[in-house]
Amino acid sequence: MNLNQLYYFRELAEQKQYTTAAENLYISQPTLSISIKQLEKELHCKLFKHNGRYVQLTDYGRIFYDTVTKSLATLDHGKKKIEQKISQDKGNIHIAGIPTAIGILLPNLTKQYQQESSIAPHFIYHDNPSYQICEGIKNGWYDIGICSYVPEFSDFTYVPLYTEEIIAIVSQENELAKITEMSPEELQGESIITYSKKIQIGKDITNALLATASDLRITNRLHDELAIAGQVLTNDIVGVVAKTIYLSGFNIHTIKLDLPKNTRQVYLVYDSNQNFSPEIIDFLDFIKSRKKEIQEMVDNIPV
Repeated sequence: MNLNQLYYFRELAEQKQYTTAAENLYISQPTLSISIKQLEKELHCKLFKHNGRYVQLTDYGRIFYDTVTKSLATLDHGKKKIEQKISQDKGNIHIAGIPTAIGILLPNLTKQYQQESSIAPHFIYHDNPSYQICEGIKNGWYDIGICSYVPEFSDFTYVPLYTEEIIAIVSQENELAKITEMSPEELQGESIITYSKKIQIGKDITNALLATASDLRITNRLHDELAIAGQVLTNDIVGVVAKTIYLSGFNIHTIKLDLPKNTRQVYLVYDSNQNFSPEIIDFLDFIKSRKKEIQEMVDNIPV
């Protein structure tokens, strides 16, 4: 029995089809078939039974599957820990951020840090939505995250870093372009586009809007300010977005919305149970000490 056989077995058990499992494993179907037969021979039992074009686990197979998945999960976790440690020992810091943080904030922060600190780590940036950032921290892919609070990862450390103002955007020809400030209630009757509820900012803004005006008509949802602003101009509808640099390229009118200031709260996120290198600890302390400057930087972004 070897590790490859265990990975092959797990993939076949989950895909339930030799062709798909072999494609996912980048091996031939005969290679997979031979490996499973060798495993069954060693265990003296059948692990799979055929059901047409598909296979399913036997009772013996289900017992073995539980053991294999737990063992491989433990092994994979250990491998990721080692990879993370090797990367840290080389002076690398992996930072994952939401797109707006990666675009302006983090390059400025890391440049300032490198100018002021005697430590010279190498920063590697990763652009992802909040959930994927937290998932990456859990899996050991990233050391630090800049993102929303994600309830599924409540055991992480979340340090409030800055807030982004939530605004309404319309075309310059829209009748709402005459005003500069409004409440969510005043959007009743309008067709509204905002972020997808599959990402954290979409959930947060939707909850804040509907908490004050439950009958708002949200007709469409997209993943970022660029796509939303494009739809606003094309279809002459109202967008509700965070005030970010990505809006600066559009000829739109912005309207201040009366929503709680922390509707869009962005955090410095990390797993305090990780064994961080001195470089990471020093950089975390640096970011925490610059929260006021970071908020001013975000507030002064032109739109």
